[in-house]
Amino acid sequence: MNPSPRLLLVLAGVSLAAPTFAQSAPTRGASAERDKKTPARPAAAPSAPAGAGQPAQGAAGSTAPGSAGQPAQGSAGHAASTPLRPAVSRVVDAIARALLPAGRAAVVVTAPLVSDAAAPRGAQLTALLAAQLAGRLGEGTQARVEPAALSAARATAAGAPWLVHLGVEIAVGKLRVTADVYPVPRTVWARIRDPEPGPVAHAYAEASLDAEVRSFLAPVSLTAALSVERARNFESDVVALACGDVNGDGGPEIVSVSRRRVSLLRLSGGKVVPLLSRSWADLVGVHPTPWREPVGFATLVTREQGGDELPGFVDVGLTDRARSVRFDGALQVLAELPGLAVPDGGGSACTRVGGLSVSGALARCVAEDPAPASATVGGQYDALASARLLSSSGEPLLVWAGRERGALELRDSSGRRQVLSSAGAQIALGDLDQDGEPEVLASLDVQNAIDDAVVVWSWPRRAQGRPKGGASAVAQGDDRLQEALRLPAPAGVHAVAVCPPDGPGRAPFVVATSDEIWVVR
Repeated sequence: MNPSPRLLLVLAGVSLAAPTFAQSAPTRGASAERDKKTPARPAAAPSAPAGAGQPAQGAAGSTAPGSAGQPAQGSAGHAASTPLRPAVSRVVDAIARALLPAGRAAVVVTAPLVSDAAAPRGAQLTALLAAQLAGRLGEGTQARVEPAALSAARATAAGAPWLVHLGVEIAVGKLRVTADVYPVPRTVWARIRDPEPGPVAHAYAEASLDAEVRSFLAPVSLTAALSVERARNFESDVVALACGDVNGDGGPEIVSVSRRRVSLLRLSGGKVVPLLSRSWADLVGVHPTPWREPVGFATLVTREQGGDELPGFVDVGLTDRARSVRFDGALQVLAELPGLAVPDGGGSACTRVGGLSVSGALARCVAEDPAPASATVGGQYDALASARLLSSSGEPLLVWAGRERGALELRDSSGRRQVLSSAGAQIALGDLDQDGEPEVLASLDVQNAIDDAVVVWSWPRRAQGRPKGGASAVAQGDDRLQEALRLPAPAGVHAVAVCPPDGPGRAPFVVATSDEIWVVR
């Protein structure tokens, strides 16, 4: 839907495993919050939100926005943290660290792959896992290429002191690996006394699927029929969404940002169910010059340090407010952030808003954060999205999208650029079919909400002479955006975000309309 000239939308995404990031969006028709200047209130504990019709009680005192060049101090950032590595590397490294020193000089054998998706190259995937684990366990450890059940694997390991047997499963969008270390009887008498000794060490690791793992499975059709789960929302002024495992419980949640509150949600029984909620009035002060139509961001960030995955956090910003906020998975405040936190290549960075666009230099939001992936916003945008993806070979790819004067500009970390001549102000980036190439989700540039829709475009950066999902042929080297899907949204699109994969098909995405939230698969 086409916003008024003063309407801005900024969308931010995160993924958990290759990570994919959720984007934010603007409200439509929401009246501006009154700029009252009352003393700021102390932060309150998370609570269930009030009904949609109940306004926030009062407004926090106004404070001058912090400079983007002066990051917040404190423990919210993670020193020497890095983006998540590919799923195979993370899983193998976690298994090796858990097993050592057991497993040295062992024979590593994998069981046949168990998968909820067709896996024509499953044997190659298990062989890759075995080879990488053998390398990490150290000199003298060998990997067997062919998968084998435990009984056959014991025979394969004859002569070695140890057998490391791996169970590999792909289910609900995750790569799951279990490892057991078995002693191998060395003598005839040992084999008579205990021919099948039990395990002496055990380890388990999992990671969300990425393009590298997906390359061993059957391709996902980007153009397959959509399945939409709709749920009635308790508020109508949502301006931003993010999607992922926010609280670390293994299941996806939705982060919703409205003018009144920040909420952690799930969908159940046709209704949006709030799990936790924080009122903006209890968090940060009102901006001295809030926009008539607000812009919001919600960026879910997951990183690692020393091989261990760190707890994720959510950076949330709203142009109604003088500062942005970093939350943990329980919506407890980790830090107040200077200026406006925006998505930036798999993380977030902070900038200042001037006029009626998002533009200018980017800086760390917290002193311990990594340096921004991009030096500047990249333009004078009324919509912005960014994501960090992985190629089918496990190489990282950063992607940015920004809307200026109705045209959507795309760029990536390899220097490629592309322009979509017309797009709406609700945008998101991700890899829905997990093939290592970006998808762009955008609303339509229309005046009437009844004509609005979410359109999914593929960006075939490595055009191979054939399109995604079996559409008409794409010329070799043609990297223009290709429309793959269109989902009508006659109530108007208010926000859109991409979720991590949760099954054998496309990664889901979420949409906020004026009265509902959708999960689309």
